[in-house]
Amino acid sequence: MSGKKQVARRKKQNRILKTVIIILLIILMMIIAVSGAFFYLFGNLNTVSFTNDDKELGVKEEVSVGGITNIALFGVDTRDTSQDSGRSDTIIILTLNQDKNIIKMTSILRDSKVPIDGHGETKINAAYAYGGPTLAIKTLNETFDLDIKEYITVNFNQLATIINAVGGVTLTLSQAEVDMANALAVQYFPGTTTIDAAGEVNLTGEQAVSYSRIRKLDSDNARATRQQKVLSAAFGKIRSMSKTDYPSFIRQFLGTAETSLSYSEILGLSPIALTDFSIEQYTVPDAAYETDLWGGIDSDGVWYYIYDLDEAKKRIHTAIYGDDAFTGATDESTSGTE
Repeated sequence: MSGKKQVARRKKQNRILKTVIIILLIILMMIIAVSGAFFYLFGNLNTVSFTNDDKELGVKEEVSVGGITNIALFGVDTRDTSQDSGRSDTIIILTLNQDKNIIKMTSILRDSKVPIDGHGETKINAAYAYGGPTLAIKTLNETFDLDIKEYITVNFNQLATIINAVGGVTLTLSQAEVDMANALAVQYFPGTTTIDAAGEVNLTGEQAVSYSRIRKLDSDNARATRQQKVLSAAFGKIRSMSKTDYPSFIRQFLGTAETSLSYSEILGLSPIALTDFSIEQYTVPDAAYETDLWGGIDSDGVWYYIYDLDEAKKRIHTAIYGDDAFTGATDESTSGTE
């Protein structure tokens, strides 16, 4: 082979080698960038090891419906921001219907008298205290024949942080609600700014949580409605958020909640936040639908809501798995914008 051909061949080989090296460097840089972004978003995710045993969670496989994911959302009443234990004073079945771009929130009132495995009939919020999220989810699934396998738990202090991360929420409050929310804010968030006046108000996280805790003003049912309003407003703020703000919010949210959801599951559910989703809200029990509803002190000396659980189960199934035109939807159903 002549010298000129050898030189030309070496030059060609060098070009190929340089091209390969450049491609490898680009791929390496992409891996580093993706890894960095992943660590930024999920580095402080408080995800916990959780059972996937359907029997342990009280799940009957036949109730599952494609495109619908049910997640138990527990709000734990504790002043220790590092603890997610105690009774779950807020119990919401969060339903994500990705096929129809609908988010549904079904509140189960904490004083509902239900059977809890190993503990007889008692308040449903006691299940979390007795056996953590596993028993709490099992109680929901067995009582209402659901397919919940995942959960998110926040305490009320953490919820305030999440709401602050979206810039607060705008709600309309009566003067009585303002007075009660301010009293609770002083009690649970010393030093926080109080609400100035009734009407449409932009609430900070601390103010919104105090508002959602109001109970003595009216009823537990009204309390659940206030909680739904706060969450709906928060969802609306998330929906209207600039896409460039999502990474910062995700990082803050994941750092304040305990969840069984894995990284991949969170990513798989996240696309609904980018759609023009709608929100539907339900409460069980509701005197308008649980016509046999009774609330009072039972024979064991404890105050309960007692109602036909089988009929409530049918209503919940219609809300979650059935037609969207469910007659039990509240007037608070709204689009995903604020």
